[in-house]
Amino acid sequence: MQDTREQIDSNRRASFIKLAGVGMGALGASTALYANTDDAITDEAAENTRKQNYININPLYVDNEKMLLPKTQMKLQKDSVGLVVVNPQIDFLSPKGIGWSIYGASIKENNTTENISMLFRVAEALRLPVFVSYVVWNSQDLKTLPHTPMKNFIRGTKFAYSNAKGLDANNIEGNGADFLPEYKPFILDGKAILTTPRKDFGLKASDLITQLRINGIKQVILCGMDANVHLDSHLRDLLAEGFEVGVVRDATAGAKLPEGDGYLAGLINFRFIAHELFFTPDIVQRLQTL
Repeated sequence: MQDTREQIDSNRRASFIKLAGVGMGALGASTALYANTDDAITDEAAENTRKQNYININPLYVDNEKMLLPKTQMKLQKDSVGLVVVNPQIDFLSPKGIGWSIYGASIKENNTTENISMLFRVAEALRLPVFVSYVVWNSQDLKTLPHTPMKNFIRGTKFAYSNAKGLDANNIEGNGADFLPEYKPFILDGKAILTTPRKDFGLKASDLITQLRINGIKQVILCGMDANVHLDSHLRDLLAEGFEVGVVRDATAGAKLPEGDGYLAGLINFRFIAHELFFTPDIVQRLQTL
């Protein structure tokens, strides 16, 4: 039995190296993640370039020695960790989507789309449970949305909207609420768990909590869109339900508006309340060693 388990782990490691041997770090800096099958290392030069790019965009995005709150580090357990991807949808992440005008700059800065893709690939290679939480609004929903700034934007633009009717009213196929085509092989592989479609920023009416518990998940790696609204709401709801939650800070993005930088707003809250913040290359390495 031990030999069989070692062979399985060896095969998983080889598959991981094949799929994620060279990944995209934050902001597009190419990072050689693995030198061989036994050691997970980050290329120092690429890592320094990635950090410098981050600083150049906005120094407020960078953690510094003046921060006062004591940081924590999640002790990841092999069979307790799950990846939760929020809103991997066209209107949130694609240049063809409605949200690109407000999210696009932040997505490009963080290399968000590619980093989410890397997390999908790594989860598949490591057989890490994946949960997809997505939102869709229809004509009935638009009538009942509260008249708040973001909900007014959603109503006015028909953001993540399905124009289907009746029993098909939540059908996302072929509209802005649909998943990015490059993500579909991971989301629709029969292994990823699609939660019930949401009608709000957080988990009200979603079965994500139930699905996590059924699958024995106690620790959540959280990523997706958008930072200060949907992802922040997910973080708070998951924490309230007793989960440990780490946020992948470059696998999200936020709206940049005259009202403020949504990504920075989200990042500040993550620093205050998440168990840990990760960059994609860092959490990839941590997961590979489980």
